[in-house]
Amino acid sequence: MRVLMLSFEYLPVKVGGLAEAVTSIGEGLVELGNEVVVFTPNHGRNLGEYLFSFAVAFEGRKVSITVRKREQNGVAVYTLSGDVLDTDVYPDWETLLRKAVLFGKASVGLLNSIVGAFKPDVIHAHDWHTVFALGLLKKYFQVRAVFTVHRLNKAKIPAYYFHESNLGELAPYPDIDPEHTACYVADAVTTVSRSYLWEEWGFFGNFDGKVTHVFNGIDCSFWNEELLENSNLPREERRRRILESFGLSDGKAFMFIGRFDRSQKGVDTLLRAIEILSSNPAFGDMRFLIVGKGDPGLEAWARAVENRFPENVRVITDVLPRETVRELYGSVDFVVIPSSFEPFGLVQLEAMCLGAVPIASSVGGLKDTIIDLNADPENATGILVPPRDAFALAKAMILAKELDEKTLERLRENARMRARKDFTWENACRRYLFVYENAVDKAVPFLR
Repeated sequence: MRVLMLSFEYLPVKVGGLAEAVTSIGEGLVELGNEVVVFTPNHGRNLGEYLFSFAVAFEGRKVSITVRKREQNGVAVYTLSGDVLDTDVYPDWETLLRKAVLFGKASVGLLNSIVGAFKPDVIHAHDWHTVFALGLLKKYFQVRAVFTVHRLNKAKIPAYYFHESNLGELAPYPDIDPEHTACYVADAVTTVSRSYLWEEWGFFGNFDGKVTHVFNGIDCSFWNEELLENSNLPREERRRRILESFGLSDGKAFMFIGRFDRSQKGVDTLLRAIEILSSNPAFGDMRFLIVGKGDPGLEAWARAVENRFPENVRVITDVLPRETVRELYGSVDFVVIPSSFEPFGLVQLEAMCLGAVPIASSVGGLKDTIIDLNADPENATGILVPPRDAFALAKAMILAKELDEKTLERLRENARMRARKDFTWENACRRYLFVYENAVDKAVPFLR
């Protein structure tokens, strides 16, 4: 099958989990014998060899578009350069909208130039930034289209941008939800976990009949304990060394890694839980590594907690290399994921591959991937707690700290097996192939 993928991120261009997911899907489909082409903006990176140029009308003027191409693990990646396509991946809101429009027009020009050699059987578009490209390619080439929601943005944009894209027929109102439009245009709609689909059925239910889920996967060949610098050492010794490198004495280690935001990742819930724990005798032997950056207010709060409890807490606001993150996962005891919502999440699976037991909110992909210790002790892979509940999270962390080594090792082994068997990118790609062929089970509200 010939698959054309549209995305604003593709490795090595990475802002969040989207790049990891789309790249893994593309390469996984190639490994299964399919031909995969990716269209993505250049973002000023100039990756690949110059191929050709063409012009498009944009905002009342002629804009030159440059096409570069590279082969990356069997995937043909075309990058589109010119005007706002060379801004940061996600610039300010207005520039991002203009960039999405130009990407749409440039994608039509590119496929127009290569369609004799590559006519896709399916177009697979990822997240709302690709709505104009999806709409235009569907309009002019009449190819079956799949739209994947990795995370709902829930924003509206002025209809002007659809008219500028030559998609005025999709803009009957002054303000348009681009995700709703992309789902309307697509022949099939997917999101990244079963629970997130049903949690957001108020949106996905608008497309009842063509909606399903495809779980993301994890690459345990990278997230692998055998690749750790001190893989020959016991986990307790790795933990001691990691904590020492951050100026902390040894103790049970809990790590948060993610964006500091107020809507999703729950670092505020974690900070409140640490403050609650500080009055508990168990707190003396607990260590917290808080890794991330973002909202200035949350960063300031995290620093205040660190200053208040210097023997227990370290805040790291640097962007860490993946290899360093791997070392952390392979050394800490627990990874805390207190998200308010989570379409799928990769942190829990990265941790599970490396033996760090997840303590997570019971939402979205987290509750689909983690088997709760309290619900199924023998098969458990972690601990689930209600979202936005700092007291419940504090209680769960005390429970985790007091677990005996036999239980901890069972959790770790269960987690490794579940990540490596049930949540592989090969499984995800095989399911996407069923989606492409409309041979997949659908979300049916009266069967729930």
